[in-house]
Amino acid sequence: MILQSLHRLYDRLAEDPAYEMAGHGFSAQKILFKVVLHPDGKLFTMDDMRVRNGKNQLVATLMEVPGEAKPSGAGINPCFLWDNQTYLLGRQPDGKADGFGARRFEAFRERHCSIEAAINHPDFSAVCRFLAAWTPAQIQAHPILDEIGPGFGVFQILGKPGSVMEEPGIRKWWRHNQSNQGDGPLGQCLLSGEFAPIARLHSKIKGVSGAQASGASMVSFNDRAYESYGRTQSFNSPVGEAAAFRYGTALNALLGGPQSGKHRMGIGDATCVFWTDRDTLLEDSFTAFAQVGASHGDNTSPDPGTQGKLDTFQRALHQGRKAYADLAADPEHTRFYFLGLAPNAARLSVRFFCQGTVSGLLDHLRQHQQDIAVVRQFEIQVGKRRPDSVFPAFWELLRETARRGDHPSPQLGGALMRSIMDGNPYPEALLTSLIRRVMTDREINYLRAAAIKAVLIRNHHLAITSMLDTTSTDSAYLHGRLFAVLEKIQKESHFERTGKRLERTIRETYFPGACARPAATFPRIEQLSVIHRRHLRPGRKLQIDQILGEIKRSHNPGNVANPSHTLKQQGVFILGYYHQRKALFTITREKTTAAAVA
Repeated sequence: MILQSLHRLYDRLAEDPAYEMAGHGFSAQKILFKVVLHPDGKLFTMDDMRVRNGKNQLVATLMEVPGEAKPSGAGINPCFLWDNQTYLLGRQPDGKADGFGARRFEAFRERHCSIEAAINHPDFSAVCRFLAAWTPAQIQAHPILDEIGPGFGVFQILGKPGSVMEEPGIRKWWRHNQSNQGDGPLGQCLLSGEFAPIARLHSKIKGVSGAQASGASMVSFNDRAYESYGRTQSFNSPVGEAAAFRYGTALNALLGGPQSGKHRMGIGDATCVFWTDRDTLLEDSFTAFAQVGASHGDNTSPDPGTQGKLDTFQRALHQGRKAYADLAADPEHTRFYFLGLAPNAARLSVRFFCQGTVSGLLDHLRQHQQDIAVVRQFEIQVGKRRPDSVFPAFWELLRETARRGDHPSPQLGGALMRSIMDGNPYPEALLTSLIRRVMTDREINYLRAAAIKAVLIRNHHLAITSMLDTTSTDSAYLHGRLFAVLEKIQKESHFERTGKRLERTIRETYFPGACARPAATFPRIEQLSVIHRRHLRPGRKLQIDQILGEIKRSHNPGNVANPSHTLKQQGVFILGYYHQRKALFTITREKTTAAAVA
């Protein structure tokens, strides 16, 4: 389904000039110079083709040239009517054996002169006359070639606006020649269904982070275990030459073309691309949403354009199906595709592939938003700190499962994305990883609380509110609440005695034990809190006692039927702690604000 989807996408992208897609048998290359010839083949000049960009820097000119990217390797492989200075003019590269450049120039000259009669075009014949008369030693007479560097060059006839390779007759010959070239056997293409020459090698895919700069293969076989019936290289996955070009060109356009910014994103170690089967506003907004998330409308996104896209996306999620048409004209029948790729030596591995209708995708995202909804730790009113997002980006949730500086599990990233996009249960490894991180670094933040709540609701069908639930009688939830209150008592007691904030609290020492083994831990920390309460002011002590009384009336955490908590109960404990801590912070903040106003 992946290759078929990209194969169909090629037609849509090829019709849109914004994508600057090359036709079959051609590729876009960066050209630095041109060899300008008289119509009889005599050299007129060597001309610089670099142009200045917006930063006033000289950059190469992007041109559509015959053939695909310059083949790599040590073999001699001349291109057609374009190449680097070594092939085009015979320049001897530094550090290479004598004759290296001359041999490649001879191969370039032989390739062109051998087909002069077949092409039968005066401009091509002029190039052949130039090649027949040129010697590599003449490079010294053109110092501009040293300034330009060893990049690619083309030929142009004096007085004509375009290069020789752009002549209609020559392009027509090249297309005809390519359609009849195919070093593979005839077979039925898996993508088009047509009988055609089967591609021996597929297009290299460029732009996947961590993969080879020259590109990596999506389809290839290099071990006898995968070469059924002696079908080597790519013949074991029969795709026609034209179809292989189409899917590879479309994917490269999504990954690295001029419009890649609205299709490409990174999630974990995967490089992801998103597209729809027709032009939609969803394509413009989904990537920004997946990378930035949905903010709270206080202009904290990177730029107004991105914020506008996020607002449109968030409005559709908030209003439901009646607003889906803002993102796609026919959301019920418009399909989306989301592909995650990761490097694997010279090949690519597929981390995940999700597809479906736009309306189905938005329904699943709405459900995900509801599942992760939890009171934010930092909101707009909190000084200059950037508030937490209403709808965190996908990568933010993944980041919380690993230590700072480490990469999240690739398998977890793919499983999480499939769960979100397809509306399936979240991977249980998400809950395990989050709880392990909480136990290790004692940090319970908004993102971790949101992700834990989502797993407990969707996978375990627990009824958990987005903020403090004072009616809950769940023992684990009440234990979490109690721990937050006892920690607050300790912090305020220390401040009353010393006038300084407490750097280490019972959370750093007792949280893992209280979360996993409450029966063995709570008697000790409650005993310590009796000492801490003595230093509170009478009014504050009364407030704390009221909260403690409410918790213990619902259930006495000291009487624990089970001496330990399961993994699910540990998640509930963490949410109880997070909710109660946020509520205590809100009460304190409101009290401080009221005092300042008075």
